[in-house]
Amino acid sequence: MLLHKNFHIPNDVVMTVLKRSDRASLPPPGYLNVSEASLRAGLRFPPSADLVEILRRCGVCLSQLSYRAMLVTVGLIALFRDRGLC
Repeated sequence: MLLHKNFHIPNDVVMTVLKRSDRASLPPPGYLNVSEASLRAGLRFPPSADLVEILRRCGVCLSQLSYRAMLVTVGLIALFRDRGLC
């Protein structure tokens, strides 16, 4: 698929389009909602396991973060790793 190639998404990742009844902030169990804007801004897959864990603990979906918020979070993860804090 073109999206897989252009945005470096592994071929085993299955993508679907939201239905009218779906909400980006409430993905179905086992799914992750990602906007096209996030992909165009530089989001790549798979996302960092630390980023996924932080989002899970905070009850936040990846699609709810702005690109800048995601960069800050990933930057903090890198800083904490560098300082031996995680």
